[in-house]
Amino acid sequence: MSAKGSGERLAVTYLLADTALFGGTKVALHQANLMARRGHEVTVASPAPPPDWYPVGARYLRLPALDPALLPSADVTVATFWSTIPAAIAASAAASGTSGGEAVHFCQGFEASYTHNAAEHPAILAAYAAPLPALAVAPHLAELLAARFGRPARVVPQPLEPFWRPGTVGHRWRAGPPAEPRILVPSPFEIDWKGVATALAAIAQLRAEGFACRLVRLSQWPLGEAERAILVPDEYHCALPPPEVARLVAGCDLALCPSWEQEGFGLPALEAMACGVPVVASDVSCYRGFAAAAARLVPARDPMAFARAAREVLSDPDGWRALRCAGRQVAAHYEEEGAGEAAEAALRWVASGEWRRELRREGAASCADEAQRPDPGACPGGREAEAPAGEAPEGAAREAASRPCAPSASC
Repeated sequence: MSAKGSGERLAVTYLLADTALFGGTKVALHQANLMARRGHEVTVASPAPPPDWYPVGARYLRLPALDPALLPSADVTVATFWSTIPAAIAASAAASGTSGGEAVHFCQGFEASYTHNAAEHPAILAAYAAPLPALAVAPHLAELLAARFGRPARVVPQPLEPFWRPGTVGHRWRAGPPAEPRILVPSPFEIDWKGVATALAAIAQLRAEGFACRLVRLSQWPLGEAERAILVPDEYHCALPPPEVARLVAGCDLALCPSWEQEGFGLPALEAMACGVPVVASDVSCYRGFAAAAARLVPARDPMAFARAAREVLSDPDGWRALRCAGRQVAAHYEEEGAGEAAEAALRWVASGEWRRELRREGAASCADEAQRPDPGACPGGREAEAPAGEAPEGAAREAASRPCAPSASC
């Protein structure tokens, strides 16, 4: 196992199953770029070609498959999706015979809770059962890993690129929303747990009540007939690269984020907050973790609740500005520097082997609680997992968001 000290350079390999334009892919690439910027030897390995929609600031290695024999020796090999966990474990085992190596699972969501991939659930659960440390993007995921699988995790905050900062993508001061506000609904309709159908029904309800608004849709995929049958958007934006997404979001007046409990983090809500766009989101674990004091949270899958909250926010200029400021205060805790430091500390925790002592503790607790384990498809809700100080900004973000925001040009 690696015994590198806190100031030494790490060799880190990120395994990507694919490089299609999705938030989870962007998050993994962004972390790889930050680690390369911090002076580490970083490789991104994938059977897919390098993305043409996001810059890769690390060495990119395209392979026929994620074969451990083809992967470089590394202090830490990072599995970024459930299907890459076996390759990461095998690569770390091969490295342990040379200079040492560890594997870690970068968990951005519990794939065995998704609804579209039921046939894969047994394989996913088997992969999650491996005694492996994890980097989790949200406290509730760290809690799930400990409670269900006895695995230790470190919560690593989501970094926001500089193009999300106020003043870089057309952010401007506004007294309130216009007479016909632009309501953003992000994410693919076809992924049911993103809840897009709920948001479409909410906007249809608003219009039925005589509330004028424009529906702005953003998705990785083209507009499909099933979505069109519910409500035709005024604007439909497909497969935009992230900087263009930032410009689009900054021009909207409200974002609806209606994901179900399956959502791992809900990055579009944080990105909207960074742009000063108020958010109405589902009252589920991921949004409670960072948005509870800076967004309106309503019951998931309830179009009437979303419509009511949207109308209230857009009809109250003072409340709209307060949410705008509170969201920016939350987003300020997700800058690249702090996120990079947290990710680096977590990777050193993995490389040092310190995680193994926590694995033994978590494993004992997991065995003791075996009879109380939740359903295979369930996600934990409510209570956050405890994390060492300085590793997650959620508490600080909530505290900052709860403070009154004095009117300023930035809001």
